[in-house]
Amino acid sequence: MRFRLVALSAMVMGATLSAWVGCGSSDDASTDVTGTPDGGDGSSGSSGSSGTSGSSGTSGSSGTSGTSGTSGTSGTSGSSGNPDGGVTADAGPGGSTTSITCGSTTCAIPAQSCCVDTRGGGVAAYSCAAGDAGCPAPTGGGDVTALGCSAQANCPTNTVCCVHQTGGGAASSCKASCSGNEAQLCDKNAATTGCAAGVQCRSNNIGDWGLPSTYATCGGKGN
Repeated sequence: MRFRLVALSAMVMGATLSAWVGCGSSDDASTDVTGTPDGGDGSSGSSGSSGTSGSSGTSGSSGTSGTSGTSGTSGTSGSSGNPDGGVTADAGPGGSTTSITCGSTTCAIPAQSCCVDTRGGGVAAYSCAAGDAGCPAPTGGGDVTALGCSAQANCPTNTVCCVHQTGGGAASSCKASCSGNEAQLCDKNAATTGCAAGVQCRSNNIGDWGLPSTYATCGGKGN
């Protein structure tokens, strides 16, 4: 009888203990479900806003090119641009129907004229010039004689070399005959002077035509 009581008491205590343990376990589980778990992660932080990129720099303006320099002005050639016949006292008439002796050079005729600038003392300066342009005035002023011919040798058949006065000196050209205010130029050293029969080729009054004494006219005619 005593043994049964002890066993019954033990059973009652075990049942009570089991009931208590079950209740406690249920509370703990409930707490775990409804509570916030320990050590849980906090709410995730929002990522920072991305920084705006800097504005791109503008490129520098292109420099303007410099203006092109103007070329220098071309120099003008010397008067007529033809060979200089020099300054001499020994030059005289000569040449052919296509060229005329002009100091130490020759000029092509009729495209050119021989310009004679007397300097006194029988000395003269010689140069060629374009026939249509005429001879330039001498440096320092004075007259100049433009020779298209200097004697019969420069003129075609049946023509003679006639010299006449101009506003700036004198000029000569080939003609069928010379008029009253002209004189016929001739070469006193030539075998045939070109003067009419009985008329001498002489240097008398040759200065009237702006020529040195190495030139001559038929009969020594002046102006």
